[in-house]
Amino acid sequence: MQAGEYGANAFLIQSGNVRVFVKHDDKEVTLAKLGTGQIFGEMALIFDGPRTASVEATQDCNLIVITRQQFRDKLKSTDPTIRAVVNMLASRVLDTNNSLINKKNDLSALKETGRVIYQNIAGGLSKSQQRVFQTNVLPKLEALIEAVEAFEDRYGELDAED
Repeated sequence: MQAGEYGANAFLIQSGNVRVFVKHDDKEVTLAKLGTGQIFGEMALIFDGPRTASVEATQDCNLIVITRQQFRDKLKSTDPTIRAVVNMLASRVLDTNNSLINKKNDLSALKETGRVIYQNIAGGLSKSQQRVFQTNVLPKLEALIEAVEAFEDRYGELDAED
């Protein structure tokens, strides 16, 4: 599957592993490594448009094809609230992916991206899940941001052109 292609299918990995990546500034940026039980190409089930990432098998794979129509049929029979949440989450994932791809290669962007990802994930959770997520993840994110700031203080901001 290549970025830029139009698709109406997603794929459930029955066995094997894949790498999801984009090409940006003549470099490949890995977005995810997926394995058994995970799905890729899911944005095509909801949005018409070109695929935003490429996928390559890193091991032989057995895949189950999920068509847009199969997905819509299943979604149609669910509660309208669930449909709204699925659409909202898909939109946030697309925004986050685009944000990651388009960020400059600097330390400020790294800190901001971490915050955006945290907020996007937390926003899709129930209140009780948010509390657990905040307790388990927020201290680690804050520690990472502090480490990046300490690095900045010691070595200065890195320019993408250096």
